[in-house]
Amino acid sequence: MPKRRNEKRTAEEKIAAFTAGAENITKITSKGATESLDPNAPRRYKTISVPFNEYEFKELEKAIEKTKRTKLNFIRWAMLEMSKDC
Repeated sequence: MPKRRNEKRTAEEKIAAFTAGAENITKITSKGATESLDPNAPRRYKTISVPFNEYEFKELEKAIEKTKRTKLNFIRWAMLEMSKDC
């Protein structure tokens, strides 16, 4: 048996309700995103592939030997250190 909808709103009311809801969602996500970022959150947000030439890769290997970090950890650490200076 089909389900009947008993909604009595006009098209204009539906559009107004939709836009009001969309505006609220945008405000919540843009405000909440900057306030609730966790630096220790799991790394599932974005992935990038960084091509290196031989010289850059050898320099990276020298740096990880000196700092006793993994390659990815060194790159993340360097990025965070550089972002503090900006």
